[in-house]
Amino acid sequence: MAEFAVAFPFALLLVLGIIQLGLMYTAKEIVNEAAFMAARAGSVQNAQVDAMNSEMVKALAPFYQDLTQKNDATRLAVAYGRAFVDTVCIPFVQCFLKVERLNPTDAAFDDFGITSKSMQNHIYIPNDNLEYRPHSTQGPKSGMSIQDANALKVKVTYGYELKVPLMKAVFNAVMCGVDSGINAFGRGDTSYGTSSDCSDYYSKGRVPIVSYATVQMQTPAWKK
Repeated sequence: MAEFAVAFPFALLLVLGIIQLGLMYTAKEIVNEAAFMAARAGSVQNAQVDAMNSEMVKALAPFYQDLTQKNDATRLAVAYGRAFVDTVCIPFVQCFLKVERLNPTDAAFDDFGITSKSMQNHIYIPNDNLEYRPHSTQGPKSGMSIQDANALKVKVTYGYELKVPLMKAVFNAVMCGVDSGINAFGRGDTSYGTSSDCSDYYSKGRVPIVSYATVQMQTPAWKK
């Protein structure tokens, strides 16, 4: 009994941890696919972050489905609504979905960007006849060719909610430290856990899952 009492808590945490890691592996695959779908949406909508963010929310709906709901249309509609609400960024409160455009860069727009009324006076990078444009010509600021500037690269960070019991506290403690509880040794001092990930995700029972996607632009990329 004594051995069981000592070993059981560790064995329980190990089993729960394995289950949670398995769920996180599946979540990573979903986020990878969602990032690719978001990048594809951006490639045909002038690389606009709002368009990619909207597509990303749709692709995250599997995390929010209620499988007890038998009507497919209702289940998906409710899941999308939940995903939309959960991923809305509220400054200084929560932001569990971040979509960043890594390429084209500002330097690429400085090198290749032009303005046209046909593009609603946006600064854009031409993407027509890329196969005939010289590949060896590099922009002085970006150091890339116009073909490289037409490769849309995005970074997605999603705050995945931990589902398995005890794992929220365990992940927060492991990643951000534990309060000693002893006043003499700085009780309440969380300077060891003040990273943005700790405040934005782990302290809220979330884990940041990061994914990258790169696709070829199908429309001219707009600077804004």
